[in-house]
Order: sequence, then C-alpha cells, then structure tokens
Amino acid sequence: MPTRFAVMTLVILAGLVLAGIVEAQAPRRLVIGMPVTPPNLPHIGVYVAKELGYFDEQGINVELTAFESGLQSLRGGVAGGLDIVGASSEPIITVISRGAKIRSIFSYAHRLTVVMAAQESIRRPADLRGKNLGIQDVGAFREVMTRAVLHSAGLTPQDVNYVPVASAGYIASLISNKIDTAILHIDQAYMARAKKASLHPLVPLWEIMPNYWYGTFSANEELLRKEPDLLSRAVAAIIRAHRFIYRNKERTLDLASKHTGYPKDVLSPAYDALAAAKVWPVNDGMPAEMVDVTINKLVEIGLLKENEKPKAEQVVDRGPANAALAKLGRWTDDAAWK
Repeated sequence: MPTRFAVMTLVILAGLVLAGIVEAQAPRRLVIGMPVTPPNLPHIGVYVAKELGYFDEQGINVELTAFESGLQSLRGGVAGGLDIVGASSEPIITVISRGAKIRSIFSYAHRLTVVMAAQESIRRPADLRGKNLGIQDVGAFREVMTRAVLHSAGLTPQDVNYVPVASAGYIASLISNKIDTAILHIDQAYMARAKKASLHPLVPLWEIMPNYWYGTFSANEELLRKEPDLLSRAVAAIIRAHRFIYRNKERTLDLASKHTGYPKDVLSPAYDALAAAKVWPVNDGMPAEMVDVTINKLVEIGLLKENEKPKAEQVVDRGPANAALAKLGRWTDDAAWK
C-alpha cells in the first residue's frame, strides 16, 4: 500500500511538473497596434517578422491590429486593448508631455518616408492657400507633416481647408480631385503617379526635416516594469525582420506586395529609396538627437508649448532594445545604422 501511494504521488508530481513546463512554454499573446490600414512599405517590418516566424521563435503569439492613424492606435493603447502602440512620434510625445505613463521602446522607421503629393496647379508651398488638403486627424502624422509644409511657406492650418480622408483613400481622393494634396509614403507616391501622371511630389519631407524622428513602437510603463523581457523579445523579432529586409529584397517585396496590395514594380523603386536611406532601424532606432529635434519642431509648429517640452529620456526607454541587442549584437559597419 505504501509503495502504491508513493507511485501515485510520483505520477501526480510528474504531471504537475509537465503541466508547468507546458505552461512555461506556451506562447505569450501580444497585441500590436499599427497606424495605417493597409500598411505601407515603411511599416512592413512587423509584418515580415510575423510571416517569417520571428515572433514565434521568441515565444510570442503576436496579433497585429490596424488603425486609421497613429492617434487612433494610441487611443486603443490607452483604452487597454494593445500591448504595443505603433504610431508616429507626435501623438506619443504630446501625451507624454501631458503626463501619460507611456514610453517609446523602438521604431518601425526612424526617418521620414513621406512626400506631399500635389495636383499639377500647385507648384510651391505658397500655392496651398485656400486649397483642400487631405489629412487623417488633427494632431496625427499626416496633419503634422502638412502643418510643417504650411509653416515653411508662412501659412497656418487656418489658411487652408482640411479634408479628412481614410488612410486607404488618399490616392483615390487625389485622382478624383476631392483633395489638392496629401502626405503620401513613398510607395503610395509611386502608385499615385502611375494612376495620374500629373500628380507630383511638391515637398519631400525628409529634405525639409532630415533629422525628424518618425515612427515609434511604445508601451505603457506598467508593462515595462512587469514584463521587460517580453518587450525585449518583441523588439528582437522586429530588429531581425528589419535586418532581413536589407538583405533580401525580392522576398521582402513579395511580402510587402501581399500586405500593402501594391504591385512589386511599384514597390521596387520605393524599396530602393528606403533601403538607401536606411529608414528601417537595425539597432535601437531612437537617436537622442533626433528625438530632441522632433520635440523642438513640435513647439515650432504649434503642437507643443515651450513649457510642455519633455526631455528625450522621458520619451524613450532603451531597456528592451538594449536587452535585444545584447543577444543580437549591433550593426556597426556604417554610422548611418540606427
């Protein structure tokens, strides 16, 4: 009887140990909000990471949720439906300046990747006065970029007409003349010109703001405290995807075409331009000098007050990226890698 009891005890203990192992190995669900639907080429890294199984290898069951703008993605994060918020830097910096407990942990594209596309009659920014300008939400990325172009010509939003457009509707709205301009990612700009040759890039934003910090992945401070390892594994998966993108153009174009819906012949020159500019970060993707430049630019164009400015270290948390890079190593062969 004692022997039978001992055997039963061992069986039960073994079952508990196995259950614990299974539980420990179960993938952790992670929800990432993306700022456009469908994605554009600059946003493709996280989709590549999912397609290639990089999140799976990190023990993460990732779910990608797309929104119409980074501002809406941020709202989803604040509401508690997202673990990581993909958004341009402006709404993140703005809410942090107002006390939000959120920090940027990586970037999907640290440099600007957009142009202001315009109808043929608009030849310079000063011609924008009284025109219909397509935006997402006021304070969202495309509106901020529009505001920057206006500022360069001494204009303000009060000098033009803002027309709200869904993120997938900019090209159609330009073609139908519903709007006179739109901020387009470079792959969108190629697609727009393929459909209407008279559309032209009025202003490449990276030329007027070469040190502007663009796309962010952010998480709330509570998750950073409780599960830093989860976030570092997620960042590692995305870093691996970005490195893959630079080394594997054709496979990247296949995946990008699948997710953006654009043909490869449109995506190919856009890829070449983005790869040459090294817009997909392969290290931590959050250069302090670019964060500072961007904060100051938001003050300059009226989105932040001088006394509201956060410091760069209040905006970013390099912990997850540093932990990921401790395992992956840094790319150091070119100073342009960020």
